[in-house]
Amino acid sequence: MKLPDKCPNCDIVYNMNTTGAYLITRTELDFDSDNGSRIEDQIYECSECHQLFKARWELVDFKMLKEVE
Repeated sequence: MKLPDKCPNCDIVYNMNTTGAYLITRTELDFDSDNGSRIEDQIYECSECHQLFKARWELVDFKMLKEVE
């Protein structure tokens, strides 16, 4: 999922690399979904207007890594 470049509520542009507006993570991802391809929603907050947003995540790829001796 691609996060928005600006807030849909107050139209401020997010700048993740420097100071300014940004998205605050309010909840961690929950992998205990009933649907195997779904990861439960994550909540974000705009640092400027404090509007809450729900991000809907879906598992699209999973690769097991093996340690090489």
